[in-house]
Parts: sequence; structure tokens; C-alpha cells
Amino acid sequence: MSTQKVQPDQGFTERQEFRQRRRMRNRKIGAFGVVAAMVAVGGFAIVSTQQRDTDGRQPAGATSPSSAGPTVTTNWYLDIATGERLPVAANLGAAKLLEVSPNGEAVAYNTCCDDDAVFVANLDGSGAEIITPEELDGYGPTWIDDERILFQGRPQGTIQLGDLYVADLSTGEVTMVTDLPDERNGAWIVISDVSPDGTTALFHLPRGTEDTEYDLWTAPLAGGEPTLLRKNAGYAQYAADGSIVFLDHAVPFHGDGIWIMDGDGSSARPIVENRGELFTWPRVSPDGKHVAYGHDGEAYIVAIAGCCATGGSGEATGEFSEEPAWFGNDTLII
Repeated sequence: MSTQKVQPDQGFTERQEFRQRRRMRNRKIGAFGVVAAMVAVGGFAIVSTQQRDTDGRQPAGATSPSSAGPTVTTNWYLDIATGERLPVAANLGAAKLLEVSPNGEAVAYNTCCDDDAVFVANLDGSGAEIITPEELDGYGPTWIDDERILFQGRPQGTIQLGDLYVADLSTGEVTMVTDLPDERNGAWIVISDVSPDGTTALFHLPRGTEDTEYDLWTAPLAGGEPTLLRKNAGYAQYAADGSIVFLDHAVPFHGDGIWIMDGDGSSARPIVENRGELFTWPRVSPDGKHVAYGHDGEAYIVAIAGCCATGGSGEATGEFSEEPAWFGNDTLII
């Protein structure tokens, strides 16, 4: 494990600008394809949830159905209490594994699945910028704070596992956090998170040299040796109190139950009963009260409080999504 700066090489800025223009062009072309597919199959929704303010304001980029003209969108805000949907003006059709910044002003995401990169954009889709260096493909961004993002970077165009990096948006510096053995190849993505106190990186790794079962590890964000936290677990995220929600018996893309445990790996118990079914992408609301997750192509929500005596099942939202994300405590991006 080490911490070191990744220095941009000569011409880095110019290539970044070129890549950004190219990606923005490709995203626009891809969006037209998505719209055509929507018309053909009857519609597709990527849903988002919004924290309701006391003054009734809507999320940035949202338009009121009563005042907006005809809108074609693949993005929606979904109020989890009322089920109300509002269209999102942002063109984020190419976004995968997106996450909203703590201050609610920006979104980080990676593209998929050729020449991948991590982007940061305003909530309305404007100002999109690539934060991954030219030599790295980027995956699974998570916000440390409003200026720093933890992500997986691997050598561009390879299937090497790569390492975890921190990008500082205020300085443009990218720092390597981990120095993982390079024999682990074929893992599509390393999902990571940061502890509430900002000191510890939490991430899963394939157990062997192939893309098989995942185990959960932690490492100091400032650098240091990784520590095995729990076997047969992955796709984990911290709750506000430091507990950890994860997929039980995680393998690439899914697991067969959603569990929660204390931050030290003890007292593991089920949130959603392990029935041998396939669950994806558990995400904890900022206040730590709910978990959103994907199951059979649909988004579900389950309350953490009182969940864990016998296990729960969760409530379906009725919306398509396997990668839900939170915008505040009452709204989902799905």
C-alpha cells in the first residue's frame, strides 16, 4: 500500500480537452439512440430522489409537469414517499454508477464500456469534466467530500485490476492510495466507499486471480496496508453511524442477500432475507435510515430501523433500475 501523486505528462491538458469534446459528442449521439429505443419499447426511466426542502424547491434541473413543455428524458426524480416523478433536464444517458456530491450540487459517474473515464458534472448535465488521467480508465467514483473523489483506476484499455485513487478537484492532483497485487485480472469494477470520518477506504476485491467471489477490505485513505474485513461480501457502503451495508456472498454484479454489520465487521445481520435471489447495488440514504437496491431489474427501498431481527423484503418502487443512487434522503437516482 502506498500513497503517491500521479503526474500528468506533456500534452495532458490538450488530450483531456480533446477527449472531453469527443465524449460529449458521443454522449449526445448515444442519447438519440436511447430516445429511439424508448419509443420502440414504451419507455425507459433512470430515476432520482430528491431531498425535499421546507420551501418546496425542486432539484436543480427538474421541471414542473404543469409548467414544462413536451419533454423527452431518460432521467427522472422519484419522491419515495409519494411516488411522484419529475423529469431531469440533464443528459446523463451515458452515466453509470453515478453519485451526487455531499452538497447536492454535482454528480460523479463513469462511462461504459469503451475508453472509460470518471466524469464530474453539474446536476443539469452542464460543465462535464474528465477527472481521470490519460493513462487510466476510471470506475466507481465516490465522494470523500465536495472536492475529493475516490475511484478505481486501471491501466487504459486493459483488464488489470488497477488501484484506488483520489482526485482533488480543487488542485487537479490525482493520488494513488493502494498498491494492489497485479495478478488479479478480469474484475470489472472495484466498488469503494469512505468512512464517515474520512480516514478509511472500504472496498471489495476478487479473492483469487479470477473474477470470482469478493471479499471486503479496508485501508487507510492516507496510505497503509489493507486489512481483510469480511469474506464473501462486496458492493459495500458505510451508513452515517459507521455501520456497513453490503451484499452477502457477492460475486460480479450481484449477491444473494443484503446485510448490515458494525464498522469493525462484527454483528452481521440480514436487512433483506437471503432467499437465494439476486440483489444489486445497495445504497444507503445520507441519513442512514433506508437502503435502496436493485432486484430483478427493479428498484426497491427498505428501512434499516427494525429490519434485522428476521430480515425484511423491501418495498418495490415500480421503476426500472439496478443501480439506484440517492439525492438527499427522500429522492432516488435510479
